Amino acid sequence: MSAVRFPRLLAAELRLILRERLTWAILAALVAALALAAWTGAGRVDAARTALAAATADSERAVREAKAAHLRYSQPAAINVNYWQDPTDAFGYRTYFMAAYAVKPPTPLSVLAAGQSDVQPAVTKIDFGFSTVFDDTATEIGSAAALRLGPFDLAFVLVVLVPLAIIALAGTRLSSEHDSGILRMIAAQPTGPRRVAGAKFGAAALVALTATLGGTALALLLSGGLGDLAGWSGTAALLAAALAAYVVFWVAACALAASLWRGAVAALAVLVLAWAFLTVALPTALSLAVDALAPVPSRIAAIDASRQAQAHFYAGNEAAAVTAGWLEARLPKDARRPGLADAPELKRLARDAHYDEALADHHRAARAQALAASAWSQKLALLSPATALALALETASGTDAGRHAAFLSEAATYRRSLRAFFEPRILAQVLDPVPVCAGCPARLDFDAYDAVPAFAPADARGSAERQALLTLVCLAAAALLLAALAARRLKQWPA
Repeated sequence: MSAVRFPRLLAAELRLILRERLTWAILAALVAALALAAWTGAGRVDAARTALAAATADSERAVREAKAAHLRYSQPAAINVNYWQDPTDAFGYRTYFMAAYAVKPPTPLSVLAAGQSDVQPAVTKIDFGFSTVFDDTATEIGSAAALRLGPFDLAFVLVVLVPLAIIALAGTRLSSEHDSGILRMIAAQPTGPRRVAGAKFGAAALVALTATLGGTALALLLSGGLGDLAGWSGTAALLAAALAAYVVFWVAACALAASLWRGAVAALAVLVLAWAFLTVALPTALSLAVDALAPVPSRIAAIDASRQAQAHFYAGNEAAAVTAGWLEARLPKDARRPGLADAPELKRLARDAHYDEALADHHRAARAQALAASAWSQKLALLSPATALALALETASGTDAGRHAAFLSEAATYRRSLRAFFEPRILAQVLDPVPVCAGCPARLDFDAYDAVPAFAPADARGSAERQALLTLVCLAAAALLLAALAARRLKQWPA
């Protein structure tokens, strides 16, 4: 058979596969799973956006209330306002009014993968003092049973269920003909095994690609979970290409299993075992490897260090000594006056600095571990097609471990910027208190509410595009390798 007639053979195989009721049952189940996963993903993204909107509203509310209180307390009145509730006092605003948040907004493609978003907060309120032992505890993890089962998202369907659908569609191509004896009739024709296999598995690949890519696009559109793709279209295209390579990889695996010429049952057994290894066993082993290569530092030790720092500060005259040392590092000797170390605002600032210093090593170890675990995950994920595609989807969704590790580091940096903003102003007001007016409840003159630094989330687009490209290259290489092995084994008909 000449190469010109191959399209006719491919068309015949397409008609054959599309006439099978099993094909339509498989495709219907796959599209239904994709639609359900996209719907649950859209709900998760809506919840994240609601949480971010609530944080923004809370920050705006705090500023409005501070301004209103500033105006109210700037009028003479026979009332007393505590210093820590006075919005004209920089310390009072930071302690009582300010609502500052570090946020990790969902990306336009967040509907694709839940990742670890069910246990890693996307919104964390910035606080000071003894409540900051850990940076990643400001979240409600929900049902333990639900966490154990894991989220049903598009990543799960695409990574785990799509290969099973492909195995059901293409796993017995050629193998069933071998069992029924039809293969001998096919081999008697002037057609090589590569051409026949190419038509059979090419038809299966076309059906699988159309169902997977088309079903995913349809599910995303119907769910309404996609955000504005401005600037993200390149990442979306790379992910679609990577998903296509993943589908071709499993079709090539079916062709390689058929080339063993052991019959349909053996081919299915080999493919199911390969699926279990690549999507379950190997990812589990890689996860254990990451845990071993980047062990989590002891949280009990951090809690104990926090307890000791608190006990140390309030023991005897230690608070006065710590405050005096804090002032000595920030004020020239001639600017310090007797009794300055007794100012409650300065005691609190000194206490917070003392606390941070006591926990600095634990915080650095936790952040270093998070970054190391992310780096190892990115490297080891490429050892399995399933983990490679899952990581690409999570990175595009912004729910990967790498983004969360960076988010915790950015939140710590933001906390330091808030401290750098308030401490000089608090110290200046203690040194030179300027009242708003005589007889006013407001004691000082702080009104820089709109100048308080706001958190600026990092752009996740670059890392998502790089990971999608790397995954595409790896999956395409793996698919070509399996296709080449299958083509080599299909050089001639079995004896």
